This record gives sequence, structure tokens and C-alpha cells, in this order.
Amino acid sequence: MHQAINGRKETAAQGVMMKINKLISGALALDSSLGRSITFFMVALLLAGVATSSWTLSRSWERAIEDTERSAINLSVSQARQAEDTFLQAELALRDIRRTIPAEGVSALDTQRFDAFLTDLKDRLPQLHGLFIYDAQGNMKATAFGKFPEITNNSDREYFVYHKLNGHSNVHIGQVISSRTTGDLVIPVSMRLSDAAGGFAGVVLATIRIDYFRHFYSYFELENRDLLALMITDGTALYVRPFPDDVINKNLSASPLFTRELAQKDRGNATWISALDHVERIFGFARLERYPLVVAAGYDKPALWTRWLKDSLPDLVLNAMLLLGTLLMGTIVFRQVRMNVKNQTELAALRDELTSINHTLQLMALADGLTGLANRRQFDLFLTQSLKASALSKKPVSLVMLDIDFFKRYNDFYGHVAGDSCLRMVGEIIQKLKLRNSDLIARYGGEEFAIILPDTGPEAALFVARQAVTAVRMAKITHAESGADQKVVTISAGCFSLIGSGTEDEATRLKEGADKALYQAKIQGRDRALAAQD
Repeated sequence: MHQAINGRKETAAQGVMMKINKLISGALALDSSLGRSITFFMVALLLAGVATSSWTLSRSWERAIEDTERSAINLSVSQARQAEDTFLQAELALRDIRRTIPAEGVSALDTQRFDAFLTDLKDRLPQLHGLFIYDAQGNMKATAFGKFPEITNNSDREYFVYHKLNGHSNVHIGQVISSRTTGDLVIPVSMRLSDAAGGFAGVVLATIRIDYFRHFYSYFELENRDLLALMITDGTALYVRPFPDDVINKNLSASPLFTRELAQKDRGNATWISALDHVERIFGFARLERYPLVVAAGYDKPALWTRWLKDSLPDLVLNAMLLLGTLLMGTIVFRQVRMNVKNQTELAALRDELTSINHTLQLMALADGLTGLANRRQFDLFLTQSLKASALSKKPVSLVMLDIDFFKRYNDFYGHVAGDSCLRMVGEIIQKLKLRNSDLIARYGGEEFAIILPDTGPEAALFVARQAVTAVRMAKITHAESGADQKVVTISAGCFSLIGSGTEDEATRLKEGADKALYQAKIQGRDRALAAQD
């Protein structure tokens, strides 16, 4: 009896399964060769679509990682160069001071004269907080501040003890300290003073403001948790953006940067969890060539993932809708499916092509077509930004205007094709000047060029202008109609400096001042550079 009942249940179940299979076969037309082909094709297409989307998303994320790694290492290298220049200028100032100290030693210093000398040196270098000279007992003998602080003996400072114990005359960079003169956080950069017998005779000290790096790093467009750090190679943090000052002098030697990466190479990139806040970052790092310092730049990886996911979401939705549409159309006619796939491929290619064209057009919009320098549009944008930054920092912006002498004669004598070639050569010469990454060289119009120098005073601007004038003359570009004895192409330059105030006419005032100086240079005989006074 039970066997019969079980048999009937099995038969009923088999009947239900047969009905379901029949319904599926009917719906998918599996009974026909074409139906089976379409069904198998659509399944394969679905699997291929899913695999392609997964691969595309995976490659997109990999490219995002690769781009961020490149940005991190480029940022760290550029900031390493900036730090190298900053400390090199301080070192050169110290060497200059050491050479100026009388042979009789620190005790023979003319305090008033040396205070003025140190003040003048300090004013030339915006990164400097102060300059000081100490005798062998640690007593302050001269200062750039003009007056001595309450505590004038620094024999307890780490740098003083270091030089007392070490006989070499190289520069020493210490941990961040609080200035006893002003209370500011500073980086001490020091050198040993030795007597004729090689004995310890004192210390010459330069202090670099932490606020200098804080202000400079603030110019970069970084996310809240993106990191820029300046550290000693022993792991001591000198300054870390965006962290508060309580991380200064913190020892980070347990970080993979010091335990793993720097042991293998001086620059590179890697990903690790920060020891400061336990955030995973994509780091780039670069060791300074001249000093025991390292710069690290880290991008917040979770934030990168969030941005990438947000940016990819429209593509995900679009791909899903397109895939669904393709599947629906494919169930009706195989040819339509093939056409849809073809259209999607063409659309992707067209989108890439349009992106490439748009990128090229953006570059062309900001570059001069003849010289490759920044064009007038980029010049105006950069000048406006520099003046706004100057209004905040209260540091001057300098503009150098340069004009090729007797260029009309050059065009008339050699022809306009040669004139274009002359403009390109002059542009290349100006580009080879040793300027900062923060400076901008532009073709202002015709035979006129311009150099914008943020955070630069009139003396430094005039120095750059004279460099440009000399470089063009020394290039010896033949100009038979120049009117000069050497018969070569020359330029005249005028420069003007001002501190931004937020007014609308200051860009015009800056250009008019530089142009006035240029006019005076022309009047005085050309092939020279002059500075106008505000």
C-alpha cells in the first residue's frame, strides 16, 4: 500500500516537472533550432557582459590606483625639491655668516654691525625665522631680531650639544623647537664654529618657521585626510599636514616607510596604514639628496574608493540598462542583438575619442600655439590667483615684462617665418631659466613675454629679469639690424612688485608698473632690465 502511494507521489512530481519544463521550453522556443541558438547565445552574451563589466570595473579601479600612485610620487618629489631648496638657502646663509666672522673669533664680533648683517640676510629668505651666533659657552653674540631675548644662553639645546661633541663642519638639522625669542615652532639648522686649532668655538644657527611649510602645503588641493609630511630620516616628524602640532617631533620610525621602503630605494610609492591615524593611504616618498630628510605624500585610499564608486555608478547603471535592453531585444531577434553590441562598441570608442579631443582642446586653450608657453588667457588667470594669494599671505607678487629689441626690423629683414623661429628660440631660452615650479612664463603678445613670480620681491624679480636679458644675449641669435655692436638679438625687461590688497585694479597696476619699467629700459639703450618702484 505504502509503495503504491509513494509511486503515485513520484508520478505526480514527475508530471509537475514535465509541465514546468514544457512551459520553459515554450517560452524560450527551445523546441526549435533557432530558439535554442538564440537562448544559448543570450546566455553566453549575459555571461560575457557580466565578465566584461567586471573586467572593465577592475581595470578602472586599477587605473585609479595607478594614477594616484603617480600623483603621490610626483607630489613627494616636487616637495622634496622645494624642501631641498629651502634648507640649501639656509645653509648658504650660514656659510656666508661663518665666512664673515673675524679671524679672532666670536668674541671679536661687532654686535651692532653683525645684527644688521643677520637681519639683512634673514629678510632675503622668507622661510627664515631668525639667524643667531653663539659662542663656545652657548651665549648669544648676535641675532637677526636686533635685540636679545630674556634667555640668551642656549648651551642646553640639542644642536649646541651636537656640535660641541662632533668636530665636523657640516650643516645639522635638528628636531622642531619652540623659539625662546618669539615662541614660534621652528626647525633649527646649524653649523659648528671652530677656532684656528680646530677646537669648538661656538655655533651659527638659522631657524626655519614651521608656518612656512604649513602655509606652502595649504596651497595644494588635497582632501581632508590626504597627507603631506616632512620628516628626518630617523623617523622624526617635522611637519605633517593636516595633523595638529602635537604630532611634531613624534617618532614614526616603526612606519613601513622607514622599516621597509627607504631601506630599498630613495623614492617610490607604496600603500600602507598610517601610524598616525590608522588610515590606509597610497603614499609617494622621496629622500632629499643633500640632507637627511624625506618627504611623503599620502592619498586617502578609502576616500579614493568612495569617489571612484560614485563616479562609476552612472556607468554601472547605464551598463545594466543597456545589457537588459540587449537581452530583451535578443529574445526577439538575433540580428538586433548583434547590432546593439556593435552600437555599444562604437559608442565607447566615440566617447573615448571625444574625451581625447576635449582634453586636447583644453590644453590648446591655455597654451600659445607658436612657443608652447602659457598664453594670455592662462597668464590672466594665474596673475589673478597670485594676487589673491598675495592678499592673504601679505607677500609680494612680481611681474617681469620682456620685449625683443628691434623685432620689427628683424621681421622686415629676415621675413615673418624667421621671425616666428626667433620667437620660439627666445621662448625656449626663457624656459631654461632656473625658476620655481610656482612661477609662470607666458607669451604676452607679439614679441612680448611675461614672467609671474609669486612670493617674490623687487630685488629677486630684477635678478630674474637680468638673467633673462643675459641669457638671450649670450644665445647669440643673429640680428643684422639690431643696432648693437654684437649684431645679435637682445631683449629689454621691466619688473614691478606689489602686495595684493583684493582690489580689482591691482592686476592692471602691476602690468602698468612693469610696462613702465620696460619702457624706461628701452629709452636707456635696450638690452637691460630695470625695476619700477611702487
